[in-house]
Parts: sequence; C-alpha cells; structure tokens
Amino acid sequence: MLVSPSFVWFLPSMKLSSRFVKEVLFVKHEIHLAALATAACLTEVHTAPKPGLVDRIGPGAHKDMDYTTFLSSTMALAPHWPHQASIGTTGVTPRDALSLLRQEGLRMEQDMFAETGGINTHKGLVFAMSLLLYGAGFMIASEHRLTPEGITKTAAAAASGCCDKELESLKSSPPPRKLTSGEKIFLDHGLRGIRGEVEDGFPTVVGKGLPALRKALAKGADLNDSALYALFHLMDGCEDTNIVARKGYSFWKGRYREMLLPLLAITPPFSQEARGLIHETDALFSAEGISPGGAADLLTCTLFLHWAEGYPNHFVNITPE
Repeated sequence: MLVSPSFVWFLPSMKLSSRFVKEVLFVKHEIHLAALATAACLTEVHTAPKPGLVDRIGPGAHKDMDYTTFLSSTMALAPHWPHQASIGTTGVTPRDALSLLRQEGLRMEQDMFAETGGINTHKGLVFAMSLLLYGAGFMIASEHRLTPEGITKTAAAAASGCCDKELESLKSSPPPRKLTSGEKIFLDHGLRGIRGEVEDGFPTVVGKGLPALRKALAKGADLNDSALYALFHLMDGCEDTNIVARKGYSFWKGRYREMLLPLLAITPPFSQEARGLIHETDALFSAEGISPGGAADLLTCTLFLHWAEGYPNHFVNITPE
C-alpha cells in the first residue's frame, strides 16, 4: 500500500493495521483538498477589481450581496468539502459518484441559503468543485499524484451524461415546475453552462484559465493580478449563463465580446495604464449590470487545480498485515 509519509513518524510506536493507517491518511488528504477548495473560494472573492463581480472593493453589479456575503457563504460550505473528497478517496466509481455528490451538494445549498438569507452565491461552484474534489480524491485512492488533466478527466467521467439527463430531456419532458435560469437558457439557446464545462473536462479552465494564471505568475505578477489575468481569459472562453440571464444572448455574443478585447490585450505584469483600464471596465460593468459569475466560478476551479497539482508530493510503502 502506498501512502503519504506525513503520518508515518508514529508507526513504529503503535501497532496499527494497514487499513487503519490508510483510513487516517485518507482523512488527512480529504482535509487538505478541502482546505485548497476553501482557499480558492476566498482568493477568488478577494481578487480585485473584478469587472462587475463582488470583491473586497465592492459589490460590482450586485445589489443583494457583497464581500461579507461571500465570506459567510464560503464558511458555510467549508465543512462539506471533505465529504465530497471522501467520495473519491473511498474509491466510489465515477459511474456511482454523481448521485452521492449531489446528496451532499443539496445540503450545501441549504446551508449556503441559510447563511446568506436566500442569496445564491455559490450554487454553480458547489457542483463544479464537488466534482473536482471527487476527481482528486479518486486519483489519490488510485495512488496517482494529482494533475489538472487527471482530476478534470475523472470529474468529467463522473458527470458523464448529466447534460443529456438534465438538459436534453427537457425538450421532450418539461418538468412540472418553473424552469431554472440555466434550463431556460439551454432550451432557448443550447448553452450548457457549468454542466457542459464539467462534462467536457473543464476545457476553459485547463485550456485558458490555468495557462493564463501560470503565465502571469511566471512573469512576476502577484496572485491578485495573476488571478485577474486568468479571469479575463476565462471570461472570453466560457459559456457564461450569468451574462445571458442578466443581459441576453445577443449581448453575450456581441457587445460583451467587444468589451473584453481591451482586457485580453493586457499583459502581465500590469502597467498603470492597464490598471486604469481594469478599474474603468469594473465601473462600466457594475453600472450596466454585467456580472460574469460563470467565469468567477471557473477562476475558483483554476486556483484549486493550480494548488492541487503534484499533491501528495511523496509516497512511501506500508507493508500490509
């Protein structure tokens, strides 16, 4: 059995079964992964100025939430992340994982709404991050070091078929309830939003967010500016149903894309002129009610994958009983 060495120091003085050691180590891994998820949530909301989004400077385009709302929501979600990782570390197969993740996800949403007074701050992220945590946990259970590609591939396998089951089926069998915003947007325009991003293996995160984040960090930008740079490229690449819900499909396909061009031309480290442009764009987005919340969720996923890569750093052999 291969396990991380962090707990091995106490083994000579204790008669422990290999199964017990494995369980203890997996709990340690689950807590570590959960901490990365929470750190990613906190870093995303702290990053500023994010055009139209809630951050430490202000509420952006939102009138019903602010920085403290997101902090409260993050703390409500934090105790649940280890459970989502544990579904992976206990070896639940991708075929069986989604239903278990969804059960805990519903409890997370309840706690989020209770803490925020009914405001949806992280619902899309609960879905995406739960699957990433599962993917990371499953890789550890399979004795593999974590890579963004491995985590997202496993997450995609667990989410396989969710778009057909939850979205395509709406065309023939509309539910006996009011459609959610995401469901209505899918029926009207075919956009799959966060479900499609996850089921496709997080292509926007892996193909745009991570390279941009790491490019900025490599050029000496601090974490705040590197996260902003990644956000701009995520905004350009993702199907942001938040934008469509607020401003319409035509706006998202047209003027929104034009508004992103100056941001995409910025290169790290940011000049004073670039910082001025970012602040101006934030003011414009906030005034016009433009909030790229889908891209913000993917920034959180990008940060998680960046920090998770390579964990656990070492494995050592534990002789079975």
